[in-house]
Amino acid sequence: MKVLAIESTCDETAAAVVENCGEGVKILNSVVASSVLMHQKYGGIVPEVAAREQIKSIIPVITESVGEDKDSIQGVAVSFGPGLMGSLLVGVESAKALSWAWKKPLYSVNHMAAHVFANWIVEDKNTEVPMFPAVGLVVSGGHTDLVLMKNTKEWEWVGGTRDDAVGEAFDKAARLLGLPYPGGPEISKAVERVTVQMKERFGSKFKLPRPLFNEDSLDMSFSGLKAAISKIVTTLGSVDEKTRDVLAWEFSEAVIEILIKKTMLAVERYKPKSVLMAGGVAANKQLRENLKMAVEGVGEVKFFCPELRYCGDNAAMVGAAAIIAPREVKPVNLKPDPSVTTV
Repeated sequence: MKVLAIESTCDETAAAVVENCGEGVKILNSVVASSVLMHQKYGGIVPEVAAREQIKSIIPVITESVGEDKDSIQGVAVSFGPGLMGSLLVGVESAKALSWAWKKPLYSVNHMAAHVFANWIVEDKNTEVPMFPAVGLVVSGGHTDLVLMKNTKEWEWVGGTRDDAVGEAFDKAARLLGLPYPGGPEISKAVERVTVQMKERFGSKFKLPRPLFNEDSLDMSFSGLKAAISKIVTTLGSVDEKTRDVLAWEFSEAVIEILIKKTMLAVERYKPKSVLMAGGVAANKQLRENLKMAVEGVGEVKFFCPELRYCGDNAAMVGAAAIIAPREVKPVNLKPDPSVTTV
C-alpha cells in the first residue's frame, strides 16, 4: 500500500509518501517545513504563529511530497492529536479534503504512537524491525511515557512522568540557564563543552536530585530538577559560562539516569523482546548511546531508535503508523483531539 501522510500537530508542516516494504515501511519522499526559528524570539512555541505558517505551507509541502505520483496513492493518513488545535485543524482538514477528492481511504493516526512507529521505517526488506512484546519509551516536549506493546495495536501505559515532560524540563532548565529555545539541543551543546577537569572540579558542587529514582515504580518526575536549577542560579546571583555548562551537564546526567533506570525496570518487569525509544528527545546522543548499552547488556533484548531525522515531528512516521497499524475512518467522523493520550 502506498500512502500520503500529513503531520501538523505543532510547529512543523510535513508530508510524506511511504509504502510497505517487507515487515516495515519505506519512504519514497518526505518533506518537512518548520517554523521553529520564528518561535525562538518568544522563547517557545506560539500557537497562533504556528498555525498561520502551516496554512501557508501545507499545500506546497503536500505538492512537493506527492510530485507526479498522485494516481498511485492508495490512502491518506493524518495525525489527529495530540497537539495544538489550530495546527491540527490544518492537517486534518487537508487530509479529509484529499481523501474525498481522490476517493481514497482516510487513516487517523495518534501523533505519539506515530513516533513509536518511526522504528518501522526501513531501508529495504532485510532491515530488522521490532519484535513483540516490546517496551516503548516515548520522550518528547509534551510526553514522557513507558508503554507495553503486546502487538501493533494492543498497548498498555505502564509508567511515565507525574509532572513535566522531559522535553519541557529541558526547555525550562535551558531558560533558567540563559540558553536559547529549543532547550534540548542547546543543553546538548553545553554538555559537549564540559571537560573532564570541569566535571571533577564542579561536579560534586552542583549535584542535582534524582526524583523517584529509587522507588519501585515506573513513575518519573522532572519538576524538582528544574526547581533545583532555579535555586542554584538564584543563590549564585550570576552564572558564568563554565558554571552554566556544568549545570547543563549535571541536569542532562540526572534526566538520562532517571529515564534509563525506569526503562530498565520495565524491561526487568515485563521481559520484552524489544525496547523502542521514540520522540524528539530520542535525538539526544548521550541518551541514545547509554540506553542502547543498558538494553544490549541484558542479553536477548533488541534496542531500536529511529534515525535522527525521524525523531522530531515528520510525516513519514505517520505513514508508517497507517501501514503497520491501520485505523480507517470516515472523513466526516474525523476531528482533531488536542488532548488524546499515547495509549
